[in-house]
Amino acid sequence: MSRTIQLQTLTNPASLYARIATTILKKGKGSLPDISIHLKKTSLTPNVLKKYNKVCGFDHTLIIPATFIHAYIFPMHTQLLSQPEVPFPLPGLIHFANSIKQHRPLYIGEEFSVTCKLGNLIAHDKGQAFEILSYIEVNGKRIWEDVSIYLYKGREGIGSVLEWEQPVLHENCIKESWSLYQNLGFEFAMASGDFNPIHLHPLTAKVFGFERHIIHGMWSAGKILALLEKRMPQEFEFTVLFKTPIYLPASVIFRHEKTDAGFNFDIVDHTQEKPHLKGYINKL
Repeated sequence: MSRTIQLQTLTNPASLYARIATTILKKGKGSLPDISIHLKKTSLTPNVLKKYNKVCGFDHTLIIPATFIHAYIFPMHTQLLSQPEVPFPLPGLIHFANSIKQHRPLYIGEEFSVTCKLGNLIAHDKGQAFEILSYIEVNGKRIWEDVSIYLYKGREGIGSVLEWEQPVLHENCIKESWSLYQNLGFEFAMASGDFNPIHLHPLTAKVFGFERHIIHGMWSAGKILALLEKRMPQEFEFTVLFKTPIYLPASVIFRHEKTDAGFNFDIVDHTQEKPHLKGYINKL
């Protein structure tokens, strides 16, 4: 039986964090329910973008970055996953892949609606993965789509096999060194609203089994999009697969190369042997 949760405004993040605790005892087994969340009307002002644009490197004044939209609607993902019918506990879920399609930019002050719903189960050798599908519409026309893949670790999962391209870059690709500072995770949390403790401080990350805190995967995605989108048309598909954590502080190498459709890219460690992220941006 399908169910739609209608929102007038985004739910306060503080109340959502309280709801996360209610999912701890879930077993991570079972089918995905037919639940969606719909926000009928909202818009964004320039002030909400200032910190995000600065920490990721965007210079937009009128256009809302495609990756910021993901950050803005992320509380709807949390609210969706905290519903009693959803079988997965929120603590420990891993966001391991994301794909965004921008059919045209969303502009500051423009009214839009948001829909988020559960998608398919995804087979993974380290546990059960699944999709959350999100859409932005303006005047009834879809302009932005997002597929987020989450993983609950455990026995090998069932469902469709994820067949997203994982490009292998050539030796002569363009290389750029990045130095990621200790406080970067906290700064991105302030800009995006994602205060997952694994990103904030070494002590809070250790509680969840990490040796120290790690940078958000969607910070890496935002940084890459800020660098590459200027060389792309405004209609594009931007796909990333998060491979291994980047512990802060860190020195990493961003690599990219031109393709017929756009760019392939990755982030690797200083030896260029350990992949942290792989992906591509292609014109639609």
